[in-house]
Amino acid sequence: MKMSIARALKERKRIIGEMNTVRQRINRSNVVQFNVRADKDGNFKLPTKDEVAAKRRLCPTKLMDEWYTLRDKLVQLKVALHSANAGVAESLARLSELKAELNEVEGMSGFNNEVEDYNESIKRVTDVVFDNEWRLARTDELRKEINELQDSIDEYNATHYVDVAEPTVGC
Repeated sequence: MKMSIARALKERKRIIGEMNTVRQRINRSNVVQFNVRADKDGNFKLPTKDEVAAKRRLCPTKLMDEWYTLRDKLVQLKVALHSANAGVAESLARLSELKAELNEVEGMSGFNNEVEDYNESIKRVTDVVFDNEWRLARTDELRKEINELQDSIDEYNATHYVDVAEPTVGC
């Protein structure tokens, strides 16, 4: 099935969400516990397979098969997206690096150059290369470039297509 890259990205997110849901169901269904009391002779009667299955409600092996199917679909979709994104590979890499730089700049300690009295005989001098004014200006520049790149990538994703297998798995 042919779909826009934007739609394929949404499909990828949906599959990841389904995988998380199935994984949670596996975790909840994998282990069941019973309180078993000893009879008058001190023997314990273990639950039957039917009693265990009734308490478990969902079959972990079937859920794991569903998870494997979803995983394989996700891998196929990621490969298709990787190929389809060749036209914006540089933009995607630059966007990633700009976002990393933005995190670094926003995380810098915020100081300005100043001299302050520490006590009667000592003054504390703070010398900052990247002061608050620079940080704010650089943050604005980065956000502007990130938004422009993101808009360009979004336009590409909406107008370029990828072939993906029909989604057939559901929870």
